[in-house]
Amino acid sequence: MPASKWHDFGDGTAALIGGSNIGCIIQGDHAILIDAGLDADTAHRASREVTQMGGKIEAVALTHGHADHFGGAAWIERSFDAPVYAAPLEGAFATHPSLEPLMLYGGAAPIRELRGKFTLAREGVPVIHPLNPGPTQIGGIPLEVMALPGHSPSQIGFVFASDQNRQTCFCGDAVFPPATLARHPILFCADVDAWLETLQWLATSSYERYIAGHGDPVTDIRPLVESTSQRLHELRELVHETLKAAPQEPFDVLRAVATRYGIDFTAPQFFLLSLTAINAMLSSLQRADAAEVVMEHNRMLWYAK
Repeated sequence: MPASKWHDFGDGTAALIGGSNIGCIIQGDHAILIDAGLDADTAHRASREVTQMGGKIEAVALTHGHADHFGGAAWIERSFDAPVYAAPLEGAFATHPSLEPLMLYGGAAPIRELRGKFTLAREGVPVIHPLNPGPTQIGGIPLEVMALPGHSPSQIGFVFASDQNRQTCFCGDAVFPPATLARHPILFCADVDAWLETLQWLATSSYERYIAGHGDPVTDIRPLVESTSQRLHELRELVHETLKAAPQEPFDVLRAVATRYGIDFTAPQFFLLSLTAINAMLSSLQRADAAEVVMEHNRMLWYAK
């Protein structure tokens, strides 16, 4: 993975780009971070850059509750006495990091492979201050909070307008760059229908800059929206085609879709992350009355309709 690089955009916004991006907004000597990276080391790197720009971190605003985005938040909170903000449901995962591997393992005590820092943050955030969509102020800086659900159930994004009225949108994992789509063909997804609605909205937006959770900042988000949307539609159609061939259990569906993409899972955590995405596709097909689930001989089989 390339080393992270700090970008100062000269309009009160900056970002540590690489891995899971950390956004930054600075007004005078006030600064807030958008997400906190995978761990304390990454958060520390971002904090040094903020200090060099003359800012003091006043708060952290989380886009969603995945470990690679909040893993460094507890360190920031403790080091700078900086409160951490998130949507209520996403914040629960940041307060209780064990929820992520617990969810991925069907609610049971998770296996060892789900206890790495990519799925189990090393430290939770004791107190999360709740955010809801709409205008707000965080650390004395005015922001617009946007609902961007889909990749995670209650993901949010943030829009900041500079003194020159240049608007920057921090959009979390609502879109993914081509490199991620190639490396991880089966995108982690909580609700594909909600995600597609989020993408439709983003396609109509016109901010000066977009800083997503992964990949480089862009001035035109439409290509990323199109490729991410295309992949979600493709995944759902592949799942439907698999069911048309024969009734399947979710594990069988995942195996078939993985084969189509040439994926050979080498670790259980990657399999389980992809299984969540497959279940999201099955739920979407059921809501569209394109599939149904039936119990047969103690097997939970999905049929195409």
